[in-house]
Amino acid sequence: MTDRNTHHARIQARFGAAAQDYLTSPTHATGDDLAQIVAWAAEGARGRVLDIATGAGHTALALAPLFTCVIASDLTTPMLMTARVAARERGISNIIVCHADAENLPFANESFDVVTCRIAPHHFHHIDQFLAEVRRTLVPGGLFLLEDSVVPREPDLASFLNDVERLRDPTHVRSLSTDEWRVLIEDAHLYIEDTRLFPKTHALASWCDRARVPAEVRRQVEEAFRSAPPAVRAAFAIKVDASGQVESFSDQKLVLRARKATRADRFRGRGGRS
Repeated sequence: MTDRNTHHARIQARFGAAAQDYLTSPTHATGDDLAQIVAWAAEGARGRVLDIATGAGHTALALAPLFTCVIASDLTTPMLMTARVAARERGISNIIVCHADAENLPFANESFDVVTCRIAPHHFHHIDQFLAEVRRTLVPGGLFLLEDSVVPREPDLASFLNDVERLRDPTHVRSLSTDEWRVLIEDAHLYIEDTRLFPKTHALASWCDRARVPAEVRRQVEEAFRSAPPAVRAAFAIKVDASGQVESFSDQKLVLRARKATRADRFRGRGGRS
């Protein structure tokens, strides 16, 4: 496994160069998945929210009207500057950007009413540490809203998607299955209230453009999709045109709502695995 400092340096270089591309990416800027996060947050909106690995700030920008203060944290300074400029251009004044590692957050215990993290944990090496930090920084009864790409339960299908993701972007660590997320969140002593799955279709050209994939690697990515076995092509809805060019594929995003137990919940034995 790549050491922590090297992995962080790669993330900073990769996403620092692509900050503007993520600001304009429809996958990140819009969608029913983002709307679901906002709807859940709105049910009990109050106080302070932390958006971990905010990227270009789309989740923070969407949540800002609901909260007194939004902390938009990220490991990559150009991403934070992009989010700050976007907030200023939209007249949003209650977003504060903060450089932070998702696995070692610089915030006090029980600082936030809501913690969000959207389409980022597949870049984290230690999901358990990330979730421990989520729980630590949430107030008792606080809400955790997660979104990330998920892989199917079948090992061959999961391996295909993770392998092609790493080929496209070496900072990709691993997308988990829905079942794996459930176990990890319960082990972190957060209790799951609801989950939704949202399909996302990715045009291969823009998917590679956003990651600034070199030409030779792009050819390898396209060939992996083009030569995929029938079961893989069906699972990811891989579309190839009459000339043999790969047009698009689809994956799924898990959107999950969990909560940190209150002291009363813990007394009743609720709030994750004990």
